[in-house]
Amino acid sequence: MFLFGKLKYRHKIASIIFIFSLIPMLVLGSVLFFNVWNEKVDDILEKNEALLAGSVAGVDNLLTSNVDKLLFINSNFYINNYLDTKTDQNLVGIMSFNDYLQSVVGAVKADMKNDSVIIYSISEHTLNGDYLRRFDALGNFEPDGGAQLREDILASDSGSIFWKLATLKGQGPPEDRTYIYLYKILASFRGPLAVTEIRVPFSTVRRSFDIELPPNSSIVFESSIGGGQFPIAGWNVDGADAAAGSHDRYGIRLDLKSEIGTVAMYIPRSIVIRELDSYWIGAVAMLVGVMLILFLMVEVVSFYLTRKLEVLFRRMNTTVENLLQNDHLQFSTTDDEFSRMGNVLHELIVRVRDYYKRINDYETERTVLETQLLQERINPHFLYNTLSTMKWLSSDERIRGVIDSMVRYYRIALNKGSSIITIDQELTMMHEYLELQKFAYGNDFAFEISIEEGLGGTPMLKHLLQPVVENAVLHGINGRESGGSIVIRVVRGAQGESASDDEVWIHISDNGEGIQPEKLDAIMRGETDTDSLYGGYGMMNTRKRIEVYYGKPYGIEIESVPGGGTTVTLRIPTAA
Repeated sequence: MFLFGKLKYRHKIASIIFIFSLIPMLVLGSVLFFNVWNEKVDDILEKNEALLAGSVAGVDNLLTSNVDKLLFINSNFYINNYLDTKTDQNLVGIMSFNDYLQSVVGAVKADMKNDSVIIYSISEHTLNGDYLRRFDALGNFEPDGGAQLREDILASDSGSIFWKLATLKGQGPPEDRTYIYLYKILASFRGPLAVTEIRVPFSTVRRSFDIELPPNSSIVFESSIGGGQFPIAGWNVDGADAAAGSHDRYGIRLDLKSEIGTVAMYIPRSIVIRELDSYWIGAVAMLVGVMLILFLMVEVVSFYLTRKLEVLFRRMNTTVENLLQNDHLQFSTTDDEFSRMGNVLHELIVRVRDYYKRINDYETERTVLETQLLQERINPHFLYNTLSTMKWLSSDERIRGVIDSMVRYYRIALNKGSSIITIDQELTMMHEYLELQKFAYGNDFAFEISIEEGLGGTPMLKHLLQPVVENAVLHGINGRESGGSIVIRVVRGAQGESASDDEVWIHISDNGEGIQPEKLDAIMRGETDTDSLYGGYGMMNTRKRIEVYYGKPYGIEIESVPGGGTTVTLRIPTAA
C-alpha cells in the first residue's frame, strides 16, 4: 500500500484495471482447475474402486465358501447323532467315527490350503483327536486360555456364525500368524453339543489382492472382530506407516458381506498432481501470456485516459504566487471532465486571489486594533496597588482581611495570562474564594482543604474548581443558619481502590440538601437547564474544559443523597 501511494495517477489506474481484470480470470481459472482436478480424482478412484471391488468379491466368496463348509459339517446327521447319543463309546465305535470324520473333513478341505477344521465337543468324556477335541481346548491361543472366547461363543445366537481374528505367537511377520476363525454351535433340542471351528489363514485373504496398485498406495483390512488393522498390500506392508485416512490421501472403503470388517485402499494425492503435470505447464504458460497482454493493454488505456490530466498538471506545476499572478491561464476548450476541471480551477484561482487581498486588509486592520488595545490595557499592578491603598485606609479588620484575600486571589487568577497553574495554587485560590464567600453572604460555614503529599506541584487548568465550589456554596450550604461544611480533598486515584499513579481525584463535598435522583441523572446526561442544581453554565463549562483539554476517561462524577449532601469528583491526569 505504501508503494502504491507513490505511483503516478496513470500507473495507479493501470494497476487497478490490471488487478480487477485479473481477478475474474483467476477465479475462472481456479474453477476450471478444480473441475479438472475433481474429474481426474473421480477417474482414479473409480478405476481403483473397480479393482478393489473385484478383490473384495474374491474374499467374500472365500469366506462364504468356508461358511457353507461349516454349515455342511454341522448339518451332518451322523456327526450330530454321535455327539448327541454317545452310543458308540467303545474303541471300535470311536475309531469308526474318527475314520468317518476324517473323510468328511478331508472332503471339506479338498480346496483349502493351510486351513483347519476342528469340532470341540462339550462332553467331558471326549477323547482329543485330530478333528474332535474337548471344548476346553478351544481358544488356547488366547492369553486367558480361551475362557472368555468360549463364554462369548456359547452366549451367541446358535443360528449365526461367530467370527474371531487373532494373531498367534511365533516367529515371522504378524500377517503370516494371523487367522480368521469361524465358529458355529452344533446343537440338538437338548442344548449345545459342540462348537465347530474353521480357521482361515489371513495370508489367503491377502492373496486375493494381487492387483497392480498406484505408486505408494496401500490396502488395509480394518477388522471389526478384534485385532485392529492389518496391511494387505502396498508400500506399507513391510512395516512402513500406512497413514490411513491422513489428509494427503484419498480413501476407498468397501465392507465385506460377512460384516467382519472393511477393506480400505489409500491413494496419495501426489498421483493426481503427477498426472496433471502437462495441464499445469499449459495453464501456467497461458496465464503468463494473458497477463502480459493484459498489462500492455491497460498501460495503453491508462495513458490515453490520463493524457489531458498530465497536461493540466504541467500547467499547474508552479508556485502559488506565479499561479495567482498569471491572468492568462489557457486550458482546453473541449467539453470533457478534464477541461471542465481546468475551467473550475481557473475560477477558483481568481476567487482565491480576491480572498488573499481581503485577508491582507483584515490583517492590517487587526494589527491596528491590537496596538490600540495594548495601549489601553489596564496594568494588573494598578489593581493590586488600589486594593492595598484601600486596605491601609480601612480600620475594619474584616475589611482588611477581605482585601488581602482578594489580592492573593487575583495574583493567582491573573498569573501573567497563563491558563495552567499548579494544584497548590488552585487550592490557594479556593481558600481565598471561600473566605470571600463567607464575608459576602455573612454565612459562618466551615471548610477544609487537604491534599495528598506529592500532588501539590501537579499542573492543572486554572479556574477548574471554582464553578464546583461556587455551586457547593450557593446550592449546598447557602440558606443554612449554621453547621454548613465544605470539604476539598485531593488524592491520588480513587479512595478505597488501588492507587493510580497517573490520575488525580479532587473531591468537593458539602453537607447540603443533596440532589433528587431524577435530577442527578439529568445532570449526568447534560440535559438540565442553567437554573437547575449543579447543571448551570459553570458546571457545563468545567465539564467541557476537562473533556476537551484532557480527553477520556477524565471528567466529572456527581454522587448525592437527598438530605445527605453532595460530592463532586473531578478526575484529571498527573501530567497536563
